[in-house]
Amino acid sequence: MITLDDLILAIGVCGPFQGLLVLAVHSAFVVSVWGIMLMAFGNYNPGWICLDDDSIDKNLSLDARGESKILSTDYSTASSILAPHNTTDLCTLYTACSNVSFLPGTSTVASEWSLVCDRAWILNAIFIVQMLGLMLGSYLSGQMGDRVGRKVILYGMMALHAVTNLLAVFSPSWEAFAAVRFFIGIAVGGILTTSFVVPLEFTSEFWRGVVATIPVWSIGTTLFSFAVFLLKDWRHLHILTATASGVAFLPVFWVPESFRWLAVQGRDVQAGTVATKISRLNKRPLPSLELVATIAESERGRAEVENSEHYTYLDLFRNNSIRKSSLVIGLIIFSMSVIYFGINFNVQTFSGDFYTNFLILSLMELPCVLFSLPTLHFFTRRWGTGIHLLILSVACFGITITAFSHGDRVYEKNEDGDLRGSIIVGLAILAKIEIICAWNVIAIFCTELFPTAVRNMAFGYLNIVIRIGSLIGPVFFSENPALLYISMAVMGLAILLGAGLVFLLPETKGRPLVDMLGCSKKFPDDRGLAFVVDQKESMAFKTKSEEIHQGLGLEDADESGECLA
Repeated sequence: MITLDDLILAIGVCGPFQGLLVLAVHSAFVVSVWGIMLMAFGNYNPGWICLDDDSIDKNLSLDARGESKILSTDYSTASSILAPHNTTDLCTLYTACSNVSFLPGTSTVASEWSLVCDRAWILNAIFIVQMLGLMLGSYLSGQMGDRVGRKVILYGMMALHAVTNLLAVFSPSWEAFAAVRFFIGIAVGGILTTSFVVPLEFTSEFWRGVVATIPVWSIGTTLFSFAVFLLKDWRHLHILTATASGVAFLPVFWVPESFRWLAVQGRDVQAGTVATKISRLNKRPLPSLELVATIAESERGRAEVENSEHYTYLDLFRNNSIRKSSLVIGLIIFSMSVIYFGINFNVQTFSGDFYTNFLILSLMELPCVLFSLPTLHFFTRRWGTGIHLLILSVACFGITITAFSHGDRVYEKNEDGDLRGSIIVGLAILAKIEIICAWNVIAIFCTELFPTAVRNMAFGYLNIVIRIGSLIGPVFFSENPALLYISMAVMGLAILLGAGLVFLLPETKGRPLVDMLGCSKKFPDDRGLAFVVDQKESMAFKTKSEEIHQGLGLEDADESGECLA
């Protein structure tokens, strides 16, 4: 039986069309990362000085920051993570001062509305509001993306992202700014949910692995870090984000609707038009509309329900074939997001300059693709995921042991304290790298586990889980050593549990994508510990594809070898 995967093999799985599509859709993803990461900079306190004539020693040097007579909360020049008692002393001085001036050169949300000390809670409130919007955006886009199409949601949210970032520049108060951040969160949730799925539905199993390991998130955070390093102004960053969002919106006039989604929805004529567009750009033989309609009809006929409009998020847990996948992947993604955002939104607590740390922590994510690609190629999906999760758990337990063995002295500002702080920072970087590597594998795994009819919804669910984790994560890297090692121990155990549970899921490597929910049972639950896909099975699939191409009068297409021109 000819499937959509066979048709995609015939019209080209890696050609000019896929290249342009990845560039267009991933540009939207990159810009959306700026939207979510802005508060990582906005929360930063650049430092302040009291200008009261009778309250301070005018000869006190600003280089003394971090000591008991500190005039500023500038964490960037501290030699170690600040001790809690220093923060208390600073707030006492701040409260007693009637004329506070934030240091020039940096403009953040914290300095714009004096959100420090007894008003610092407002920064957390703005962050929570943003993440609630992001969860709502993930939910709506996941549900609606499977009903009205991927393209409508992606570029509708892209337009919202551009407008709201521009509006944020004119916020007259922190309350108005928080309201705008809520809608920015909705837009980011929709973009992140949809933009990852679209390119994967236009290619084959091998190239899905390549596309998914493109470090798009890391590229976004790195570019944003450079922008922060150069601009150091929250309003300028919003203007830059709004402008980039407008540019990323322009491909709306070229990017087609998902070929698979159109076929599953019964829009055979439109699916045929998209298939013809792909064939022409990839310089492949043009398929007939009758052939496309026949293939689409056979795909829909393999399930009892022919319209994904009847599906809801409950089907991710109600359906026996994907319930286990939803629960296990959800646990893993939640644990990873807690750790990742705990690191990203607490850069100011690390040793060294804030801007340098912000940039380095982002740059460290880029080489992750060098580890993810071999994992995807040489290991099965379950083993690839399990290996990265195991290393991540080791990093978590390492932080736990380092913090626990020194108790309250972990933040002491001396040579030993600096060494312990460096060890924790190094382990945090390792954890961040492994999170990105694990995500690259899990993203492909999820694409293959969840059918087309609910795939966008599944990624929407995972984005909601990520946002819940992002709300909890920032408190995990606390100045309280007890909370630090207890939290990291709990997360290490959760990650270790996820590494074991992943082997209960069906292996999907080397198998075509499933389109209808009722068809997902066709994956045998082969739980062998083989490191590569069974060669006989791969050869059988290749032989089948070659026979189909010959029967259709199409030239051969190698779906896992050279990129088709």
